[in-house]
Amino acid sequence: MDDENVIRVEVRGHETAAVAAAERIAELFLSSGAGRPQRTPGIEAVVVVVHADVGRGPGEGGYTEPDEDGPDRPSVGNARHVLRLP
Repeated sequence: MDDENVIRVEVRGHETAAVAAAERIAELFLSSGAGRPQRTPGIEAVVVVVHADVGRGPGEGGYTEPDEDGPDRPSVGNARHVLRLP
């Protein structure tokens, strides 16, 4: 991933809170969507990863206002391709 506008956000915490936080981040930006919780044996906390393009504005298919809805809102499936993620 060589795009300077794409960041990787790792959310650590109890599963319910970590997933909820990652989903909120994923809704705000053109993103990969929240990944599956990753667990480490013996550690209670999980890690949920989101890749987000923070360089695009709302008119460029990037972030959206939380209450914004409609056909122009980017979908996760399209975002993974645009972000060049597997």
